[in-house]
Amino acid sequence: MKKIIVFIGLSMMLFSCDVVQQLAGGYQLTQCKYEYNSISGISLNGITTQNLSNPLNLAKITTAFASPNGSFPLNFTLNLDVTNPGMQSAILNGLGYILEIDGHQMTTGSLSQKLQIDGGQKTVLPINMTFDLKQVLSGESLESIKNIALSFAGIGSASSDVTVKLQPSLLIGNKVLNTPTYIPVSFKLNK
Repeated sequence: MKKIIVFIGLSMMLFSCDVVQQLAGGYQLTQCKYEYNSISGISLNGITTQNLSNPLNLAKITTAFASPNGSFPLNFTLNLDVTNPGMQSAILNGLGYILEIDGHQMTTGSLSQKLQIDGGQKTVLPINMTFDLKQVLSGESLESIKNIALSFAGIGSASSDVTVKLQPSLLIGNKVLNTPTYIPVSFKLNK
């Protein structure tokens, strides 16, 4: 009987230490600094930005812009720098996000990637995103859609204001909990 009580007591201590560590890591995550690093892997209407110099590909994009119907998918990876200024590790177990461009909500999503940022360290958090510009901006002019697409490709003359709102989640015991507020990260593209 004593062995069972000791075993239960040790199990509870280990479990509570783990929960305290997870809570501390989650809190530290909210203290991290999030900044824009880069956008990579961009494709406009299925054409990568490396292939935009090909006249045939430019014609396909121009046709897609000119057509009032159809779709215009934009795919990319948003890379954010996450810096942990504290001494303790910050632990991310997942992430919800909202992407806004020039005041328009473009997409929402989630990431189930686990990430640990040790104290005093910086790491890159990649977030893959995809959405249809024409569908999201259905009430906007084709010129507005084109400006956003070209800003992402780095070849437009106009800049776009981008905000990604992050909602980190942490694992407490076996339960995933979202932080109560979003962390905004704002930047300009093609400035």
